Amino acid sequence: MGGIDMTGRIIAEASDAHATLTISQPERRNALTVAMWQDLAQHVRALSASDAMRCIVVRGATAEAFSAGADISEFHAERATREQVVRFHEEYVGGCLGAIADCPVPVVAAIRGACFGGGLEIAVACDLRIAAQGARFGAPVGRMGFPLALGETEGLFRLVGPSVSAELLIEGRLFDARTAYEKGLVSRVVEAEDFDRAVAETVENICASGVFAARSHKRQIQRLMRDAAPVTRAERMEEYGFAEIGEYRRGVEAFLAKAARRTR
Repeated sequence: MGGIDMTGRIIAEASDAHATLTISQPERRNALTVAMWQDLAQHVRALSASDAMRCIVVRGATAEAFSAGADISEFHAERATREQVVRFHEEYVGGCLGAIADCPVPVVAAIRGACFGGGLEIAVACDLRIAAQGARFGAPVGRMGFPLALGETEGLFRLVGPSVSAELLIEGRLFDARTAYEKGLVSRVVEAEDFDRAVAETVENICASGVFAARSHKRQIQRLMRDAAPVTRAERMEEYGFAEIGEYRRGVEAFLAKAARRTR
């Protein structure tokens, strides 16, 4: 693919239980090139394959930005024709957002600075969004003369509904961190100096749950967000599979033992 700026990259750091994927192109406020969209998706899919993986954090490389969105400098090379636009949104952006949303492992967006356009879409695809004071959110793509792709609007709409989606897309409003929290766009807001500690605590909390339990909860929430139809008996029966795994019995026995110690 001609014209791709290879200076940007996704930095992956992983242990057995959790991983951090850092969007890194500081000179462009961590905007994502086509190669970076693909790389981020590939890393998420690879981490999804680990049965031991409990949590993935996605963050920007600098305090100035989580990500300012797709790298517009690639427009002529990657988004000039209808065919290119379809490929860009369906394969590159859609493929990445789908990899995050469908990842069985809980994914946390750790947001500092600008979270715009494609950066906002990535955050929306995650399960939890932790924002530092000073973070800003928006998708004012209409000011550049084009709409958000429908498949990408879908995720935002499911998270915040029609009114907030209209504010962000039709009006082109930018939200500060507190407003984003009040609108339901982020899970919580913390002071900038407490940001890294809050992210670490979130990871620790997620990792304290059983692997099956955390993944089941993510799966259930995703199902309820995607489909308004009542949950079927077959779906309920499938989730009871936790009763057949060792993690269930070990977790209960550990809880009972701890409770017994408290009563002595």
